Amino acid sequence: MNRLMLALLGTTLLLGSCRKKGDGNTEVTFNNRLNKDVVLTVYPTMDDYANVTNPVLRTVIRAGEIAQYPGSTFAAGKTYYMDWHSDNFYQSNWFNDNYPQEGAQVAIKPVTGNNSYYTEPALTGNSRIVYLSNNGTFSKWRAINAYMFSTNTGYVSFWSSLTDAQKIREVTVRKNFIAEYTYRNAAGTLTTDNLPFKVMRSEEAFIQFMGQNDSLLGSMISGKLPTAPPPTYNSNTKDTVLALFPNSDYYFMMVRD
Repeated sequence: MNRLMLALLGTTLLLGSCRKKGDGNTEVTFNNRLNKDVVLTVYPTMDDYANVTNPVLRTVIRAGEIAQYPGSTFAAGKTYYMDWHSDNFYQSNWFNDNYPQEGAQVAIKPVTGNNSYYTEPALTGNSRIVYLSNNGTFSKWRAINAYMFSTNTGYVSFWSSLTDAQKIREVTVRKNFIAEYTYRNAAGTLTTDNLPFKVMRSEEAFIQFMGQNDSLLGSMISGKLPTAPPPTYNSNTKDTVLALFPNSDYYFMMVRD
């Protein structure tokens, strides 16, 4: 083979090598905008995210640090699920991507030109602490009282007037943003509905059950419980919340199972 052919072959191999290298992601960055360390975990599927299994990346990013990883860490074009939180879990990205909030993001899809991700100081609240017990995957709750509310009387208990069937209200809040709501329907049949929920950005542990076309079906919230004379209600407990369920006029006091 003459020198010209060798030179052309070498150039072809070099260009092919460059193209192959460019087919993957460039380096991926995680920018910690908090003034404290965060724990970052990235999962390959939503099921893994929900069950805290098979992480592809788990690290601590120091306050103000920009952590960089080679593109080979992630498959180009694949969706991953990012989970970050401060040490006390008060700051985290546990917000449902189906109901976007500024700065919140769980699903990521690193591709060239879009491979930088950020922790946001404004993502705060007690929802993860209460509903996931910090780093858990779910919490279970059951009703122990039911109230009606008016501005004149505050919350008034109607628990004693409910039938045993009406008192059956249980809910499991899962990390994957689905709540399993169990109750007896009008026919007396034990029923479980899967309710997507939106984690609200608030000091209280506040989630809203969502229906079709982003309709609001109900909610669960801490911080305002009928444990004081009306009209003042306040509680900092992490084991009791007040729930308004779909097709119900009662506010159920729920305790952690």
